[in-house]
Amino acid sequence: MPTLDNASQTATQRANIDHWVRTSLCDMLYAGVFERYPTLHVATVEFELSWVPYFLRLLDYVYIGRQQQATYRFKNHMLPSDFFHSNISVSFQEDDLGIRLRHLIGADQLMWGSDYPHAESTWPRSQEILDRILTDVPEEEKIKIAGGNVARLYHF
Repeated sequence: MPTLDNASQTATQRANIDHWVRTSLCDMLYAGVFERYPTLHVATVEFELSWVPYFLRLLDYVYIGRQQQATYRFKNHMLPSDFFHSNISVSFQEDDLGIRLRHLIGADQLMWGSDYPHAESTWPRSQEILDRILTDVPEEEKIKIAGGNVARLYHF
């Protein structure tokens, strides 16, 4: 992928920014990396969340229906989405749609971040934005999403 700073990035590239992360995750999942290395955990950052439910659906669809393309076969009837849920975390800043779809992604996979000190950061309105995005989320999930999942992932 060519390296572009935000100023030189086209609108089309920006609107499809999750392309390379999806491609990389597919390569790892379909190759059985997480089955062979069950303690490996990957976190995607700065790609928001809303793309994940459709991605999970396609992962399993291709695995089940396109075996000539997804040739690696998992043990114990596992699916690529099962490994996503156990080995991959996703971060976000302001994706309220992704939060509404959290039951499809998995609340244990979600990690909020402000992206401070970058220009696209939620700072200085981080708390206001987070409160708005998590308004209808149960308290237990809010705790996970706003810091608990990160603390668990990085052991602090």
